Amino acid sequence: MKDRPEIPPVVHMLRSVAETRPDSTAVECGKEQLTYRRLWEESGAVSARLRAMEGFRPGCLIGVLFERGVSGVVAQLGIWRAGAAYLPLDPALPDVRIRAVLRDAAPLTVLVQPDLDRDDVVSTGPLPEAPAEAGTDSGPADSPTAYVIYTSGSTGTPKGVEVGHDALANLLSWHRGAYATGPGVRLAAFAGLGFDASVWETWATLANGATLVLPTETMLADITAISAFLGEHDVEQCFLSTPLAEQLLAQQPPSSLRLLLTGGDRLRVHPPSDYPAAVHNHYGPTEATVVTTATQDLRTHGATGAAPVIGRPVDGALVRVVDDAGHTVTRPGSAGELLIGGAVLASGYRNDPELTARKFIRDDDGVRWYRSGDICRWSDAGELEFVERRDAQLSVRGHRVEAAEVEQAILSVRTVQQAAVAVREDGVGGSLVAFYCGGVDEHTVHAALEEQLPRYMVPSRIRRLDTIPLTPNGKIDRVALLGLPDEAGQPTASDLRGNSVDETVAGIWAELTGRRPESGDSFFEIGGHSLLAAKMVSQVRAAFGVRVELQSVFRYPVLSDFVAQVNASLKSES
Repeated sequence: MKDRPEIPPVVHMLRSVAETRPDSTAVECGKEQLTYRRLWEESGAVSARLRAMEGFRPGCLIGVLFERGVSGVVAQLGIWRAGAAYLPLDPALPDVRIRAVLRDAAPLTVLVQPDLDRDDVVSTGPLPEAPAEAGTDSGPADSPTAYVIYTSGSTGTPKGVEVGHDALANLLSWHRGAYATGPGVRLAAFAGLGFDASVWETWATLANGATLVLPTETMLADITAISAFLGEHDVEQCFLSTPLAEQLLAQQPPSSLRLLLTGGDRLRVHPPSDYPAAVHNHYGPTEATVVTTATQDLRTHGATGAAPVIGRPVDGALVRVVDDAGHTVTRPGSAGELLIGGAVLASGYRNDPELTARKFIRDDDGVRWYRSGDICRWSDAGELEFVERRDAQLSVRGHRVEAAEVEQAILSVRTVQQAAVAVREDGVGGSLVAFYCGGVDEHTVHAALEEQLPRYMVPSRIRRLDTIPLTPNGKIDRVALLGLPDEAGQPTASDLRGNSVDETVAGIWAELTGRRPESGDSFFEIGGHSLLAAKMVSQVRAAFGVRVELQSVFRYPVLSDFVAQVNASLKSES
């Protein structure tokens, strides 16, 4: 590997921008704006207070529990300037998940947004008052770790990935060169706060002197709201998780958008050749600092009937495709596991040296590689194609089925915009179930699949949905799909909605989930998910003419508690 020039860590990049463009807007969220000068000053105050805290030491881990907004960005930068690493905690996650992460990560303390009221989940004392002193930053040299992101392993147990400052700086430097993100550019951020794409969105924008534009509420599930936000705020660049990007590619984007970045799942559709924004697909596990490979503009590159490629390695990344014996595969069309090496690699897993040693290996030459578990192959043009996850193969009545192949066939049906398949256990070897969004009926989709696929790959049940449920990280939630209630006997509005607030809200819940809720039922335990939550809140707003935030259903998922919030809003706005 040839020598690479030293890249300054993100704190040094931010300081340079604050010195050269102090009055430029760094972060914008609703009516709140923060210049680079104020971002630097306010993060300095956080840094000083952390360093004055009892037990603080350079290199320690600090949790950050904030909704998306200016304050969370200030807190994260302040942690870096104090010489510590940050642990992002998404308030949208269930309490049990947050507690599990905190038990494993054991941060020194957690900085919490004051109005979140999460004392039952996070216990932490107040930071001491301390003035921000110029030139007293400890800086990243005292903490090689920049952040720790938790992902679910194959067992569902959260595992923390520790990413270093050098790896993050490599990502930000590559991004600037690849996408010309810099002063005057407006970039929006929508990724879930516990998803490593949020690290990419935030710091690729700020370290390169651009303006980070944040929505005032969660828009993860609503592509219509996302598109409107982009246009209203003159956003030129944004990242959308794969399912959302696929939806935006099926419609006319806002005229301001010039660059659409996507990743996180297998992209299955190409943009039209006349799509007004450049579209780039990306691949990369959390263990390789968000992005390992990237494509050229998909409007003019490789627009074939097959799924889009995942491209070539970014600067600083090394990749190898190996067969089951560990031999490198170079012949186009031959598939194997993807190994990743180079400057993009994370340090390892927090508090788990055994897993780190198993997943991060060294070859005979001493080069360190990460075993991704992803099956890839080289195309004739020398680009990587994603095939499947090694641990996510579907088995239906003894047949091995590639979910992506079935989904690709569904997406080829006219007017279908989104698709997902899963296996439902039925006691007789499992059955393949398909879900899709689009104007075409189920019978037409079934007939099209019978023409394209072997009989064992044709789903036994096909169901049209208004929206496909997503995880907090923006990926298709296949568990939620299998938990959706049957359509037969689903209550209607006329059957369920009453005159009182609790009767009307209960009726809306029943319409969306297919199950009549009791006062102690949780929305997410009777069939609700993130996309239905957005739809439910929209209907509640329309029914009562009050402002109910989407976050309310995540904070108060039990029917009686949610109704109390609606009643409180009615009272305050009367």
